[in-house]
Amino acid sequence: MASKTTDNTGRYKAIVLLICTIAALGGLLFGLDQGFIANSLSTIEKTYHLGLTDAEYYSAILATGGVVGAMLSGLFARFLGRKKSLILAGFLFATMSLLSACLPPFGLLCACRFALGFAVGVASFIVPLYLSETAPPYIRGSMGTLFQLMITIGIFLISLTNIFIAKVFIVPTTALPIMFLVISTFALIMLLGSFILPESPRWLMLKGKKAKAVKVLNRILDSDEEIHNEIYEIEQAIGSSEHDGIKTFFQPYFLKILIIGVTIMMFQQLVGINMMIYYAPRIFSYAKMQGLTAMMAVPTCNMLFTLPAIWLVEKWGRKKMLYVGSIIMFISMFAAGTAFLMLGKYPNSAAISEISKAVLLVSAIVYIFGFAFSWGPVGWLICSEIFPIEGREVGLTITTMVNWAFGGLVMANALTFMRAYGNYSIFYVFGGFCVLSILFLRSFVPETKGISLEKLEYNLKNGSRLCEIGNVQAS
Repeated sequence: MASKTTDNTGRYKAIVLLICTIAALGGLLFGLDQGFIANSLSTIEKTYHLGLTDAEYYSAILATGGVVGAMLSGLFARFLGRKKSLILAGFLFATMSLLSACLPPFGLLCACRFALGFAVGVASFIVPLYLSETAPPYIRGSMGTLFQLMITIGIFLISLTNIFIAKVFIVPTTALPIMFLVISTFALIMLLGSFILPESPRWLMLKGKKAKAVKVLNRILDSDEEIHNEIYEIEQAIGSSEHDGIKTFFQPYFLKILIIGVTIMMFQQLVGINMMIYYAPRIFSYAKMQGLTAMMAVPTCNMLFTLPAIWLVEKWGRKKMLYVGSIIMFISMFAAGTAFLMLGKYPNSAAISEISKAVLLVSAIVYIFGFAFSWGPVGWLICSEIFPIEGREVGLTITTMVNWAFGGLVMANALTFMRAYGNYSIFYVFGGFCVLSILFLRSFVPETKGISLEKLEYNLKNGSRLCEIGNVQAS
């Protein structure tokens, strides 16, 4: 098997890329379901004769399912393993999408979306965990960002295909089943691909299956020395773990790092991304902007601007990317809010109207750039890295639940908030959270680039300051 070299000292086998890409297909399904609403909502409304409240409810129930899926994912990850949990998610993606394509009564359709959310919740937990535990340390960041890249590709694909389907199949009751069948097709690909994945070597070691863990590492790493060192570090981490996952929850070091993970996931949603992903076409329509540009600007930029993260995450590091992203998002949210404010103050001024529309469009694109290369991939990545091995499932369960809970909060209230307080208002709210995220980063978030998970755990347990546990020299 051919080997690849990296900018760091390690080498890895080319099959690592295939393994990580297949696992990251869970992110593709995440994106397909998350991006489904943007350019299908009008078709759903026409098919089921929905008002604004019901439309928001159907959009947001995905997040409710995501919370429940995330809540149970820790148990799945611990007892079924990472691989079987991915297979479970793929099965739910496929079956629930197929059932939705049958256009069941609205109540059952919502139940299917809840189940899809459950699958997304499982995938959003398992995929980052699997990638962080399987990829070698020197490419862990790049492989971890594959998850977010796949999400953005899924959002782009479903947005584009839904536009095409709606234009070709004008009758809503014909178009909507085809939209769901697109998700089913990709879900089957992910389901079949999951069967050929190896199990996480760290999970195998937790279960006392050292021989199988060595066999997996033989497929991934390039030398016996690296395999020996990896096994030794995992054994040391497991051996120093005096508590199981639940007991670990009450350890001071774990509670501190849990607060960091929870806050990262809160900010990932409170900077406003789900409003832009779910409702961008409708928001643009409020500013009298329609057509292909209004419908595809956000998903296209979201996908393209995630690509630099794969390279930058190992060059710049996690923390610097989050800083830059927060600054860019704050500026663009403030500009978008001001553009909407001007549209409201001077509705009859053609000159101001055209300038404001241009500012709004550019601000949305710049905002997506700021999120796509920073908080999108890096938020998930850091949370998959910072927890000690015996409490990793517990930590990721809670942080993923928090992510979905706050995502649902945004989805369920964004349009209503804009209607109640003015279209401009919500942009200033999200801009304010961008400022708060900068203050949080400076004081608490560690840099985790290029350090093994076991070294991070050692530093955490030995009392290093939270913002310094990624320092190789910390003690």
